[in-house]
Amino acid sequence: MKRVNYILMFVIAAFMLGGCDFSDFGDINKDPNNPSSPDTRFLYIGAVRQAVPSFYINSTWNAWTLIFPQYVSEKTNVQFTKFETLTFGLSGYYTESIRSLEEIIALNTNEDTKGEPMVLSFGSNANQIAVARTLRAYIYMHLTDVLGMMPYFEANKALEGNFKPKYDTQQAIYTDINKELDEAYAQFDESSPLNSSYEILYGGNIAQWKKFNASVRMQLSIKLFKVDENTGKSIFAKAYGQGFIRDNADILQYRYLNESANQNPLYDNIIVGGRRDYWPSATIIDALKDYNDPRLGAFFTEARLGGYFGIPFGLLQSEAAALDANSLSYWQDKFYAQNSPGVLISPSVMLLAAAEAAERGWISASAKDLYEEAITAALAQHGVADGAAAYLAESKVAYNTAGTQSDRIAQIGMQKWFASFLQDGFETWADYRRLGVPELTIGGVAMIDAIPRRRIYDTGDYDANKDNYNAAISAQGPDLITTRIWWDK
Repeated sequence: MKRVNYILMFVIAAFMLGGCDFSDFGDINKDPNNPSSPDTRFLYIGAVRQAVPSFYINSTWNAWTLIFPQYVSEKTNVQFTKFETLTFGLSGYYTESIRSLEEIIALNTNEDTKGEPMVLSFGSNANQIAVARTLRAYIYMHLTDVLGMMPYFEANKALEGNFKPKYDTQQAIYTDINKELDEAYAQFDESSPLNSSYEILYGGNIAQWKKFNASVRMQLSIKLFKVDENTGKSIFAKAYGQGFIRDNADILQYRYLNESANQNPLYDNIIVGGRRDYWPSATIIDALKDYNDPRLGAFFTEARLGGYFGIPFGLLQSEAAALDANSLSYWQDKFYAQNSPGVLISPSVMLLAAAEAAERGWISASAKDLYEEAITAALAQHGVADGAAAYLAESKVAYNTAGTQSDRIAQIGMQKWFASFLQDGFETWADYRRLGVPELTIGGVAMIDAIPRRRIYDTGDYDANKDNYNAAISAQGPDLITTRIWWDK
């Protein structure tokens, strides 16, 4: 402290005695260890790490994104298949990922910061903004699909004095998400990649980001067929025509690493924790066997006693504990290696969305061709491409051109459920809610009698905002898991 005072006294004295020109001091007032602008490279990494993997597996110990579609059952400790813990908190997404993305947008927009080295080290202003807007829209789509109405237009406005944001309708949120995605797509510049060392989803490749952007608009719009078909058709057709994730080289995945700070959650649960909380569900194994699906062995190991068997979904603790582990299949280890990636969007699920759109007359394309392309891509993704021709000839798989449109959309939905295995559980749950495919039963342990239609607002998100919370449930319906969100008619 004394040294600081001495320096200050010297500067004042010099000014008084010599009339110093302080312009000669250059950047003396800038602290090199505390730059005026945050580093957008690390804001981006933080935003991705906080949000994106949660759509693959929401939590190491509560993997509801795998439980809702019935890809997993419980054996060691039956708790989450009871469907007791159904609140969903937003605060972490707002304060971490969404806030970081909004900071990236602001830093690349503000004339005082957009040219600073700490900003431009990640890439061009336009591409940073487009990536941040795309990722923010992708996150918001998932969040509103879980809860319906939520703070959106007034979210993250505490610094502006708004501590009680209103809840916006899902329709308004979807409309703005599409606008954001559409405008972001126009901002992308393929000639100027982002810094590949820090852009951890696509290595800075802007052409792949454009496909990701279009794919999110396809995911969003296909959900509108019951509530606003004309809008859904328009959005889908435009995105489809721009090019989407159609090749396995463009798959969207979160890359875990061979290090404890960023390892696959299943590895954390199974290998590090030694818990084996989750086992393959009989629902998915029995369905694959019924379809003579070559992915059966690619997904699961044979039981030590022979054959492929899963745990029936929703068993009581005593029933699950009584099962002989030697009579059960387990995951292939490629799904729970320390660095096994978390897949979010694969070409097969996007091609099946396109097949559904073609069936509905939304795009000018052959639904049958898209369906078969999707299945071929799905099998190739899991290393069983050689079985595609035989599988496509199976009676339950061959495209039912003689049936009704409902029959064919059900076929598409079933194949989408297979193709979505251990991928984005939020989207798989959304597909189930809008198509009802496959038929899922809850099991005797459940505290409810059907798969939830939504989750419940977390008390921490609305305790200090009760008036707006009450207005939301008055408009949307009771804050219950049975209340349907806007597009889930």
